Amino acid sequence: MKLNRATAPEFKLPNKIPLPAVNDIRLQNGLSLSTISAGTADVLRFSIIFDAGTRYQSQFFVAGSTLNMLAEGTEKYKSEEIAEQLDFYGASVDFDIDRDWSYITFYSLARHFEKVMEIAEQIIKYPVFPEKELNIYKQNQKQQLIIEREKVATIAREAFASALFGKNHCYGASAHPDDYDKLNPVLLKEFHKKYYSSNNAFIVASGKVSEKEIKIISECFGKNIWGNPQKNKSEQQKILTSPEKIIYIPKTDSLQSAIRIGKVLFNKNHEDYCGMFFLNTILGGYFGSRLMKNIREEKGYTYGIYSNIVCLRDSGYLTISAEVGNEYVELTLQEIKNEILRLQQQKIAKDELSLVKNYITGDILRSIDGAWKIADIYIDVRQINANLKHIEQIFDEALKMTPDKILDLANKYLDINTLTTIISGKC
Repeated sequence: MKLNRATAPEFKLPNKIPLPAVNDIRLQNGLSLSTISAGTADVLRFSIIFDAGTRYQSQFFVAGSTLNMLAEGTEKYKSEEIAEQLDFYGASVDFDIDRDWSYITFYSLARHFEKVMEIAEQIIKYPVFPEKELNIYKQNQKQQLIIEREKVATIAREAFASALFGKNHCYGASAHPDDYDKLNPVLLKEFHKKYYSSNNAFIVASGKVSEKEIKIISECFGKNIWGNPQKNKSEQQKILTSPEKIIYIPKTDSLQSAIRIGKVLFNKNHEDYCGMFFLNTILGGYFGSRLMKNIREEKGYTYGIYSNIVCLRDSGYLTISAEVGNEYVELTLQEIKNEILRLQQQKIAKDELSLVKNYITGDILRSIDGAWKIADIYIDVRQINANLKHIEQIFDEALKMTPDKILDLANKYLDINTLTTIISGKC
């Protein structure tokens, strides 16, 4: 049969997603190792995730500084030796932290994986936090934060978190640059000793993973219990949302104003998470969203406006964020309100519903394209005691979403009177 190239092939949404197998292993010391073997390149990614986010620190910057100082010297290697060896073996290491978790990720060629894991073991288990390097780190970080806190976006973000959760809540607290001056090696060593342990972590290895690499990881991290033998316990703090619904923070020298609007919601375990994920996409979750079309493309008030559902361990929140010219602040606020009211009062049209379904399903398929992307997704769902089936649930809910469901969710969660608004700029 001759192919008619003048006719486009029929478009169909997939009805399921091809999730790879995840091999879960319990090592000798009880540490969980999950492997995702995919790809053809001889490269690996080793991620170890500790229950050691900023929520656990006794004072500001202790958790982040502990993490970022791990490679600045160990019992066996100086910082320059660590850098030289990683460079020699074509490897790299990344450090990241959020309110709940800290992340250490090594990238390695398969043929050098054993050498890289020996360095990783030193960095993770035996850091010394040298005072000279810590002082340099403190000075650099303090200067960066001083500059960052001059930005209206930073001012609004900190005030928004405080208004939603309370200034003393682990999700709402913010620090001052001078808090870096209070850090010392003893504080970092104590935090490391308490939270960086085999009882307080899980490992995800992805890429060209075989029995050989599993054995290497087990030798370095899975034989004996290391660190604090007691498992970390997390206590949920009381949320104290500010009764003020509109908060202005003047910054007279600013050419733009930062806007943050939102409310406390829930995390990914909630029954309405998938629906709100879809609703948020319509509102401001992608470049073709209603907020972007209205406020950026039609009105020209901003270069970008987005909404997002941020999920934390114990909670979550909706945030709408934008930076606009000072003369457009009130107009922008009104248009945001108009778009929310439209979601509550009018059912979404069939064409737009189909467009958003296409976007979400395509985005999910892109997010599982490759071993390292799959590992990121797996780490994300593992933190809520779920597995990759959670991604299937979002996918299935997107395919089944209806105009009535969207209308119900908008009225249930987007009541204008429950939203907190922060404006930082020339008010």
